[in-house]
Amino acid sequence: MMSNHSKKALVFLLLMLFSGCADNGYFIPHDSSHKAIKPSAHLNVYVMPKTHLDLSRKKVLMIPAFMAGNQEEIWGQSVTSLVRSIFMQENVFGTLALNPDNNLDRQDMLRIAGERGYDYVLEIILPGIIEPAGDSSGWVGMNFHIISTRKGYSLWKIYGETQLLPRPTFHGFFRKEDYVPAPTVGQGIEAITRAAADILKNQKS
Repeated sequence: MMSNHSKKALVFLLLMLFSGCADNGYFIPHDSSHKAIKPSAHLNVYVMPKTHLDLSRKKVLMIPAFMAGNQEEIWGQSVTSLVRSIFMQENVFGTLALNPDNNLDRQDMLRIAGERGYDYVLEIILPGIIEPAGDSSGWVGMNFHIISTRKGYSLWKIYGETQLLPRPTFHGFFRKEDYVPAPTVGQGIEAITRAAADILKNQKS
């Protein structure tokens, strides 16, 4: 037979065990969802107009996305198409046309765009993409420049990035979390572009 003192000690130990588990999140309900973790975009605005600029009435010529290193051929066309479609869905610009050539220097591009009646040129530059694989995380970064064809300098400079993190399988004392793959490169680019679209429409730094 256990003494009253022993019973109290056992109860105390059990309370300590379960309270510790609760503090560590062990009582979170089991999550069997296999949906990819939504990437969170972090943006910095380096240059922006001092007064609100309504881009929804402006004509913009988009230069195909420039990729760092040898990834341009693999990703450039897909990134360009995805970014353009998101900006059009979000109604950021009045007109967003795509220039087929990104081999012209900036001054020639601005001159041609101005002659065609465009207010701005949209230039997108991407650092090297790290594609997630298995349990390894990935990474995407993007630079957005909106350049005035009349003034010849950038009115907007926005940099965004996001990590593409998987969730490894977790076996805890009271719960288990299944493996969830990292978001794709496309989901990372979408997250950054939508965050940039929100800033351009609402002019929030």
